Amino acid sequence: MRITIIANPVAGGGKGRVRGEALRDALVARGHEAELLITTGPGDAVGMAAGAQGDCVVGVGGDGTVNEVLNGLRDPAQRLAALPVGTANVVARELRIPKRPEALAELIDRGASRTIDTGLCNGRRFLQSAGSGFDAAVVREVHAGRGKRLSYAGYAGPIIRTLRTYTFPKIAVHADGRLVCADAQYALVGNCVNSAGLFPLTPEAALDSGRLDLVAFRDLTLFRMARIAAASFRAGFAERPDVLYLQCSEATFAPAGAEPVYLQIDGDPAGELPASIRVAARSLRMVAPDPTPAK
Repeated sequence: MRITIIANPVAGGGKGRVRGEALRDALVARGHEAELLITTGPGDAVGMAAGAQGDCVVGVGGDGTVNEVLNGLRDPAQRLAALPVGTANVVARELRIPKRPEALAELIDRGASRTIDTGLCNGRRFLQSAGSGFDAAVVREVHAGRGKRLSYAGYAGPIIRTLRTYTFPKIAVHADGRLVCADAQYALVGNCVNSAGLFPLTPEAALDSGRLDLVAFRDLTLFRMARIAAASFRAGFAERPDVLYLQCSEATFAPAGAEPVYLQIDGDPAGELPASIRVAARSLRMVAPDPTPAK
C-alpha cells in the first residue's frame, strides 16, 4: 500500500514532525510505502494532498490540518486518515481515532474505515463545522499567530482582544429554503457533537447521519453567551427555549445588517458571510475503528 503522510510541524507544541516520522516508520515496518511531507505554512497541506497518488493520505496535526488535507484530495477512492496532534482534535475524538502512531498504522494496515458525511461551505469541504459569530471572530485573531505553538491557553489573548470590540452583528438564517431566524447573533452548522471545539453545541449530530445539525442564538450578551456555553454540557440543551436547534440538508447564513459577519470552517477563518452550506452524505472514506455497538 502507498501512503502519503502530511505533517504540520508546529502541531501539538511542535510534535507534528516527530509523530509523522513515527507513523511513517510504523507503516514501513508493516511493508508499506510511506512518504512524509512537512508543511511550512497555512495552505500547504491542500497542495500536498492534491498531488498525493497513494491509497491513503494522512493529516498529522489538528482539525485545521485535516481540513486542508480533505480539501486537497482529488481521488474519491483515497482514504483520509488523521493522526491527532492538535489542540482540540474534534473529529478524531468523535471517531475514536487513536493518538499513537503505531495504533493508527495498524488501522491503516488492515483497511479499517468508515464512510462518513462531509459538509460543503462556499465551495470548501468540512468535517466538523461551519459557523459565524463570536467564535469566528476569535478564530481570525488566533490565525494571526498561526505560526506559533498553540494550546487552549493560547486562545485567552485572542478571546480578550475580540471581547473588547465585538458587537454581536445579526445573521439571517435559512434552513432547507425556509427562513428560521432573521436576527441570530450566532449560527453554526455542525457535523460533530463538539462542533465548537470544547463545547457540544450540536449534541445530536453524527458524522454518518446524512444531515447537518444547525444551532442559532438571539439576543446575546457576554453573560448569556457564557450561560449557553455552560448549558451545552447538560442534557436537554437542544430543547431549551433560548436555543434554535434543527437538522437540515442545506443552510444559508447572511448578514442581517450593514456590519460584516465573519465565518469559520473547521476552526480556521473563512472570510465573511454570506455562506451557503450543504451536506454531502457518505462522501468520504476515513480511517477509523468500527463504531461502538449500541447498548
